[in-house]
Amino acid sequence: MKKRQVVLIGGAMRSGTTVIHRALCAGENTNPYISESWYLLDVMRIYKWNLTRYDVRNADQFGSIENFKDVVFDNFRKYVTLVSAKYNDPEVIMLKHPELTRFFNDISDYFDDWKFIVIVRDPRDVIASIKRVQKRHQESGLHTPQTELRSISDFCLEYLSYYKTVDFSKLKGKHIFLKYEDFVMNASDQLTKVAMFTGAKYDPDKALKFSDEHQKAANFDKEKRLEDKFAGAFWSDMYTKDISDASIGSYKDELTEGEVAEIQQRIGDFGRAFGYW
Repeated sequence: MKKRQVVLIGGAMRSGTTVIHRALCAGENTNPYISESWYLLDVMRIYKWNLTRYDVRNADQFGSIENFKDVVFDNFRKYVTLVSAKYNDPEVIMLKHPELTRFFNDISDYFDDWKFIVIVRDPRDVIASIKRVQKRHQESGLHTPQTELRSISDFCLEYLSYYKTVDFSKLKGKHIFLKYEDFVMNASDQLTKVAMFTGAKYDPDKALKFSDEHQKAANFDKEKRLEDKFAGAFWSDMYTKDISDASIGSYKDELTEGEVAEIQQRIGDFGRAFGYW
């Protein structure tokens, strides 16, 4: 039986995880592009919630927490097996959901051989994009996590929460960071980096294209996505275009100088570490 490498892709929402995931699923030995792994996210949320009430709700059924973990993560194992089988058991399985980033340590503790790719994008562009989503939700009369963000401080805390909740020292050798800007401007080098890390094999020209195969994905059906007022607000026309640097610096059209200054002050060292200011 050939060895299977499972890779989870995360990072802040609106950081380019969808287009990069699309590219990383274009390998000759990977699964094709599939939508976000909502099932895994739901399992992790239930898992963490139950741990906070374990003695009252679960101890008399599962016994030790380790027994409970075995049940929870067996769902992960079965999920991966089913997804892999559906796509002819590729050597590399590329799965993605931004919200799973918060659980990378828990998942890594259980699956020692899984690997993690963390997308980072200019916080100013990310926050500007979230603000656009927020506006669409407000216009649709929706009450969502995005409409709960009231101030630039709230947006900054939301952005940082994807990364500050992860202890990357415990993922040493099991994770890499990919900067969105580096990927869209120099995809060949970034794909080589991913290939060396995961074993995936890429043709850079193919990976950057929005293909006929992508057109079949339900997640890239704009008309269907826009029918759902919540999900439709997250739509980006970049999803169905060849990967480019067109959206870099788009925050300049969305944010005031004061907002930009506050973001840079509040996010501070994190932004400096990745060379954003």
